[in-house]
Amino acid sequence: MIQLMEETRGGWCIVGVRGRLDAESADELESALRTAIGKNAKVAANFAGVDYISSAGLRAVIQAARAAEGKEVEFTICSLTPHVKKVFDMSGLHQILHLRGELPC
Repeated sequence: MIQLMEETRGGWCIVGVRGRLDAESADELESALRTAIGKNAKVAANFAGVDYISSAGLRAVIQAARAAEGKEVEFTICSLTPHVKKVFDMSGLHQILHLRGELPC
């Protein structure tokens, strides 16, 4: 189960994510990110509260990143916990997605 919060700060739409990103929550995450991407020029997914991510969660992030690229929206993933960052690093996604240590705004 995940909790999603959205706020605007410094020209960025920040989608705060808390909980486990797995097969049960991946579609909800992807939908929230796509909605934010459809309405904003800059979107940051704040993963500070994410304690687990599965391949389904990674797919949701990739799909959102593709949607952002297609709409020329700046999209970044921020504040990854060490465990979640390790999953991104091991999958090689850190090379194709824009990851930041902190929120951009």
